[in-house]
Amino acid sequence: MIQSPVFQILQALPPATLRALDKFIASPYHVTHAGVTALYEYLRAQPAGDPGKTLHKETVAKQLGETPERLYHLTSYLLEAVEQFLALETWRQHPRESHALVVEALRRLQLDDLSATMLRYARKRLQADPYRGSGYHRADFALHLEAYHLSQQQGRAKIFNLQELSEAQDVAFVCEKLRTGCMLLSHQAVSKKEYDKGLLNQVLQFLDGHPYLQIPSVAAYYHGYYALAGATGSDAHFRLLKNILEQHTVQFSVAEVHDLYLMAINFCIRRINQSEESYFRHVFDLYQSGLEHGALLEGGALSRWTYNNIAIAALKLREFDWTFRFLNDYAALLPEMHREGALNFNLARYYYDTGNYRQSMQHLVRMEYDDVLQNLIAKTLLCKIYYELDEYDALENQLDSIEIYLRRKKVLGYHKENYTAIVRLMRKLLSLDANNTAQKKAILQQVEAAPGLSERDWFLKQLAR
Repeated sequence: MIQSPVFQILQALPPATLRALDKFIASPYHVTHAGVTALYEYLRAQPAGDPGKTLHKETVAKQLGETPERLYHLTSYLLEAVEQFLALETWRQHPRESHALVVEALRRLQLDDLSATMLRYARKRLQADPYRGSGYHRADFALHLEAYHLSQQQGRAKIFNLQELSEAQDVAFVCEKLRTGCMLLSHQAVSKKEYDKGLLNQVLQFLDGHPYLQIPSVAAYYHGYYALAGATGSDAHFRLLKNILEQHTVQFSVAEVHDLYLMAINFCIRRINQSEESYFRHVFDLYQSGLEHGALLEGGALSRWTYNNIAIAALKLREFDWTFRFLNDYAALLPEMHREGALNFNLARYYYDTGNYRQSMQHLVRMEYDDVLQNLIAKTLLCKIYYELDEYDALENQLDSIEIYLRRKKVLGYHKENYTAIVRLMRKLLSLDANNTAQKKAILQQVEAAPGLSERDWFLKQLAR
C-alpha cells in the first residue's frame, strides 16, 4: 500500500490542485461509492514524506472497516477517479482542444445552430490566440474538420471548401513531422542510435520552395532540422532559424520556444567545439533573447549548466559588466542545492578574467563542487592563478591534488586525458628555463599537438611571454 500509485499522486500534487481534487472526489457525479471517499480522506490526511507503517494494507483496512481484498478494489476505483481528475485538469488547460470537443458534442445532439455558434466562437478565440506553433495548427485542422461534419449534417457539404480542410491538415501534419524529426536528430546525436524517419524525407522534399515555409512554425522546424543535420548549407539554415526566433518568438508556446532555442544553441556549441569561435557571438545573442523570453527556464528555474554556459559565452566576448549583472540577478533562479556553488564558481571565473586573482581565489576555495568536471575546472583555474602569481609551491601542491583526484574519481576517457595533459604541461612550464629557446619550442609543439586540450590558449599565451 505504501507504493500505491494513488498515494504517490496525492503526495506530488500542489496544494491548490489538491483543493480542487477535494471538490472533485466529493461530487457524487464522479465518485458514487462512500468507501472510495473515505479512503481518499484517509490518504489525504497522511503527512508528506515517508508514511511509515500507517499505510500498510492491513492497517488501512482496519482503520476503514474494510477487508484487505475490498480495500484493493476501493484503491483501484479511487485511482481511476484521480486519473479522470488529472485528465479533466489537463483538458481545462487546453481551451483549443476543448472548444472543438464542445462543437462536436453539440453537433451530435443535432443542435446545429448551437454547434455553429460555438464553432464561430472557437474560431474567433483561435484567431485571437497569439501562439502560432504546432498546437495552433492542430486546433485549426480540428475546427475545419468539425465545420465539414456540421455542413454534412446540415446538407451543405457540396458547397464546403474542402481545400481549406486539406491545407489545414497538411500544415498540422508537416509541422508535427518536422518537430519529431528534430527530436530524432537531437536524440540520435546523444544515443548514436539510427532511426527510421518514415515520411520525413518526403515532407522535406515537399517543402523545398513551398509557400508553407512562410509559416513561422513550419519554417522554424524545417531550418532547425537542416541545421541539426549538418548538411550542406547548415550555417544558412541556422541563421534563418535564428532570424525566426528574433522575429516570431512570441508566436510559440513556452515549451516550443524552449525546444527551438535549444536547437539553435546546440548548433552554436557544436560549431564552437569545432574551433569556430565566431559562434560565441551567435550563442550569446541567443542566450540574451532566450533569457528575455523565458525560453531557457524549466519550470521557472534556470539549470546550473545553462547558467555556466551563459557565463562562459559572455566572458569569452569580454562582456564583463553584463556577466556580473547576470550572475547576481539570475542566481535566485538556480535550484537551491546548486545555487551557492554555481554562483561562486562563475564569480571565480569572472574575477579571473577581469584580473582580480585574489578575489577569484576567495570564491574558488569556498566549497567543494559535487560535479567531477566542474571540480576539475575549478582546480585548474586555481593552478593558473598560482602560476600567474608565481606561487609555485602552492601550484605544485595543487597539481598533486589533481593527479590524486583523477585517480580517485571515475572521469570519462577524454576528460581524464585532457586534465592529465594539463598537469603534465604545467609541470613542464614550471621547469622551463625562460632563456632556453629549444626547450620552449619543444613544449610549444606538445601544446599544439595535444588533442582537445581545453587550456591550449592559456598555455600558448604563457609561452609567448
